[in-house]
Amino acid sequence: MKPKISKFSLCLLLFGGGCAWEQKEPREHVVSIVSDLNSMSMSFEPRSLHIEPGDTVTWINAADVTHNMITYPDGFPKGADGFESDYLLVAGERWSYRFQDEGTYEYHCLPHILMKMEGTVVVGKASGESDFHDPSNGEIARYREQLAEYFDEDEGVSYRPRLERLTQSE
Repeated sequence: MKPKISKFSLCLLLFGGGCAWEQKEPREHVVSIVSDLNSMSMSFEPRSLHIEPGDTVTWINAADVTHNMITYPDGFPKGADGFESDYLLVAGERWSYRFQDEGTYEYHCLPHILMKMEGTVVVGKASGESDFHDPSNGEIARYREQLAEYFDEDEGVSYRPRLERLTQSE
């Protein structure tokens, strides 16, 4: 009679405990939306997250200040969808998004873009420069319309392509 080897035992022998058929449970990550009215600063805490595909990020508004989360038109991986939340108006309101596609998602709060209220979610492996979405003219026009809802032309807020945003933030 041959001894049976369990999947667990085989895993330990062959891979030192890590097996391809082991499934990790999706996790929920929380980002606080912070509004410090005394210093007039707005931020996402943490500003950057590294998660796994299938994980969910929940943003929670910490104050009675209007915020949203929206990816830049070129701030998410090719083949993936960007995201845009509803506006969170009061403390305790929350919005969640489940990330399925691997790569880097760059987002911001539309009303507070001038305050550099930005964040990043890296799902699995980070995107390389050539891995980001190329927005259509229609996507850019829609984004410009959204900016125009909050900002007048003389405020200098406009769509800036990803590489321009990166070089101006350094």
